[in-house]
Parts: sequence; structure tokens; C-alpha cells
Amino acid sequence: MQIRKLGARELWRFRLIDAVAFEGAFDWKEEQEKSKTDKSDPNVDVWAALEGDTPFAGLAMSHFQARFDGHTVGLGGVGGVASLPASRRGGAIRACMQAALEDLYDHGDVLSALYPFSTGYYEKFGYANGVECRLWHVPMGALPQGDFGGRVRQLFPGDSTEPLLEIYNAFYAGCNLAVLREEYDKELTEKDLLKEKRYIYLWEDEEGRPGAFCIVGRKGEELDARTDWGARNALLFRDARSLQGLLGFLGRAFAPYYKALRFALPAWLDVSPLLRECADLKREAFFNGMVRAVNVEKLLSLCACRGQGAVTLQVEDPLLAQNNGVFRLEFCQGQPGRVERVQAQPDVSLGVGRLAALLCGVHSPRDLRWMPDLRIENPQAPLEQVFRPKPCHLTELF
Repeated sequence: MQIRKLGARELWRFRLIDAVAFEGAFDWKEEQEKSKTDKSDPNVDVWAALEGDTPFAGLAMSHFQARFDGHTVGLGGVGGVASLPASRRGGAIRACMQAALEDLYDHGDVLSALYPFSTGYYEKFGYANGVECRLWHVPMGALPQGDFGGRVRQLFPGDSTEPLLEIYNAFYAGCNLAVLREEYDKELTEKDLLKEKRYIYLWEDEEGRPGAFCIVGRKGEELDARTDWGARNALLFRDARSLQGLLGFLGRAFAPYYKALRFALPAWLDVSPLLRECADLKREAFFNGMVRAVNVEKLLSLCACRGQGAVTLQVEDPLLAQNNGVFRLEFCQGQPGRVERVQAQPDVSLGVGRLAALLCGVHSPRDLRWMPDLRIENPQAPLEQVFRPKPCHLTELF
């Protein structure tokens, strides 16, 4: 078994694996013809396991720049993990994952994330659950009412999407794992949303400053603003007033035609105080992907801690030996942390996935006692100054 990146002319084989694994349609002749002009995406590496020259398993590693505690770090997004049924359970995916993560490490990246079909499966590769999100179902009659000023306008094909990017950056400023974008979503310029019966509404204040927007479509009897694999809809906002203005418009314009508004937000963001009524409100919890550290030493040096102190951590990584060991972090609020490998009794022992989730802000210190994969060796260690809740959200689908 050979593990390597696929070239542009080999990508059709990866699409074949994906189609077979997920029971999708595949046109053999058409794909072979397409392979003659295929081009590789410079931001995506496709890793594959091959028998001879024939790939039989693989994954795609997308490269992003993401926010982490006031810094910009490299983040690798894992997607398209698949293998042909006759070649499963032979270690091919593990080997591809290890090679891809080694490459991220050598490239200087710090974090990796994915959306799992099974959390237990990807825990074996060092990933841990990311931030919890909530899917909101708000009856149209519960949306804000009143005059919030400003105005709402609809964006059509050809209109500038710069206001959407401005709101995106305001919403995710200081949010760990949020990806830096050059445009809000290139899909909006490549697709005609009107053909998909999806619509963009933008709320602006009296000076024309963009404050909130939604991309919506119909899902049964609900007006759907959730981003998912079926449709990259959205509801983003700059502040409470802009959200009230947009929600008030949606209530006035669509209450006769829909029973509820559907959208998703990180669990750390509660907008229920802005609603008129919460008795019939429904919220469903789900996890926003999984995350792991790629470079433990660099991640620790960049994390924003409170106060001043030191913590010694023993880290275990099932795929990257470079991350195994005991690390001492000396921190002083507002300054880069000092990290060194030491031969010492650790204050806490944990895996690379749990470490990344904790440093990104997924959990609070009170959650530590419910983590069987984390062992606190020194109860007096200032763990609450290092591990604390922070805004955290995976923004990309890959």
C-alpha cells in the first residue's frame, strides 16, 4: 500500500471512490474524459491509498487560515473520507490521515477539524467534539415587532456581496476556528439563487451601514436560514438592533406564508431575550464538527490565558509522535506563552483533541470532571486560567 497525494489527472479516481462509498451516481466515460482537463485546487490536497497505480481509499484536506485567540493560524479541514467497500478495515484511512496530518505539521499549521459520520471513529485519530450549536425554530408570531429603524433591501444576482463579508467579519471577530474569507461565499456569484428559490435580505441602518442579513428558502412550512450541506443559507448580524430589525422584517413579510423561522447559532449565543414570546420556541442541540491539535507546542504558545502562572500537561497523540510528551506552559496575560518539553510530573494528562477543544473554548473548567479521557494529577494547578469558555465556531463546510 502506497500513500501519496493525487495529481490532477488522478482526481477522477477519488471521485469514483466517493461515489461508490456513498452510493452516488458516477459516469465512467464522462469522468475519464473530464480527467483530461482536470485541475487541482491549490487549497485542497487529495491523499489516497493506492495498490499499484490505482487508488482505493482517500480523503481531501482543505487548507484555511482561521482565528485562534487573536492570532491567525493554519487549519486543515478533512472531508471526503472514503474507501471502496472491498478494501475497508485495512488501515488505509488511518494511513492517509497520518500522512495528511504530518504534512499539515510540516507546513506549520496548528489545528485540524472535520464533520464526522461517527464521533467514536474519529476519536481514534485524535479528534474531539467541537462547540455545541443550537437549531432554532421560532414561530413567526414570536419574532420582534416594532420600529427598529434602518431599512431592508433584497440582493439580486450581480449585486455586491461586500456587505455580507463585512457582517461576517463583525459576527465572527474574536471567534476561534472562524475562517478568514476574501469574499463571503463564492457560491453566491457562481450560482443563481433565484433558480433555487433562495433569497438574500440585508438590513442597513440609517447611514447605510450593513447590520444583518439572511439567506433563506422554504423548508416545508418553515423559512429556512440554516447553513447545511443541502443549502448554504445563513443568518448573521452585527448587534442586537440589527438582528431585531431583520427579524422584524421577516415577521411582517412572511408570517402569512410560513409557520416558523429556522436558523442555527453557536450555543454560546442566546438571542431569546430579543423575541416576543418563547413558550413555543424549540431549540435542538448538535455538535459543530470535531477538532484536534496539529502542533501542540505552537497551539499552547498562542493560547490566551488569564493572569499569570504555569501548567504542566502530558499530551497523547495517536498519529503524530511529535506531539507526544510533557509540556510546561508558563503564561502571563497579554503576552505569548513560553512552552518547553520537560521531564516532570504533569498537572493534567489529555489527548490532542481534548486539548484543542479546551483551548479553543468549547468547555468550561467545571466540565473537566466529566471527561474520562482527561486526568487531573494536580488539583491545585491553575487549569481554570488556561481552559475557559470562549466564542468558538467552525464556519466552513468541507
